[in-house]
Amino acid sequence: MSHAIGAQRSSIKRVVFRAAGTLVLASASVFAQPQPVDKKVSFEVATIKLAPPEATPKNQMLRPSPNRISIPSMTLSWLIYTAYGEGMNTSVGLKGGPEWRNQTAYAIEAQASQQSTQRQFQAMLRTLLEDRFGLKVHMETETGSFYALVLDRSDGKLGPKVHPRDGTCLNGQMPTEDNDPVYPRCLSGYRSPGLFLDGATMFSAAELLSLPASRTLLGRVVQDQTGLTGRYRMELDYPFNPARPADPAVPDSRPSLFTVIREQWAMKLEPAQGPFKVIVVDSAQRPTEN
Repeated sequence: MSHAIGAQRSSIKRVVFRAAGTLVLASASVFAQPQPVDKKVSFEVATIKLAPPEATPKNQMLRPSPNRISIPSMTLSWLIYTAYGEGMNTSVGLKGGPEWRNQTAYAIEAQASQQSTQRQFQAMLRTLLEDRFGLKVHMETETGSFYALVLDRSDGKLGPKVHPRDGTCLNGQMPTEDNDPVYPRCLSGYRSPGLFLDGATMFSAAELLSLPASRTLLGRVVQDQTGLTGRYRMELDYPFNPARPADPAVPDSRPSLFTVIREQWAMKLEPAQGPFKVIVVDSAQRPTEN
């Protein structure tokens, strides 16, 4: 099956949503069917243009203000992930549609009539894609292999690098206003010497372990099956990007990532089989710029 597994918030509440990536993020989240809404919601105003030729698609949806989003450069494929998925979409498949959906990048500026949550912005983006790209999709389910993140101890005690959230963020940052369990409340992501989550659920912990820096070592994506529903401040001290040895023949001296997760988090990764959501593009057309 084809999974979308290949491949920050300031004083003015600038939030970055990454459809996928390995850099630091402020809202991270496996794919779920978008929650139903009572009625179709739309942006008050929106513009779509071709992204500048020199722009590199960064798959970011910026939130420079509580009622506005800015997408500097995304292909239609990543716009679909951003609109129909959740967080980093580490267990989402996408198939069908025109070939150009992976080739042409667009820039979008859009404003809502009032302050909106991440899910509300996603619902408005879905409407925009339907109206301007003529996008029609449906969902399917496929079965695939993954690692289940589970507790290692029968008494449920957590490891030394996992602490219940105390309601604050490090470095004096203010928590995000969205309290959706699939998004961390504070700045989270990969940072030397490993990864860091702040105000995050285990859903986000599994997602970070599914990104390329971890997945290349594990061989498959990770899904949360710990049964924990709280938010935590977590660290994993591990050299995901070690310095290259002078001699390429020198073997990798890093400890097993499986062992480190067990020692620092008191959790383990168990092979599992289960469902993955797949977005199927039925039809799409190039939008008219404005």
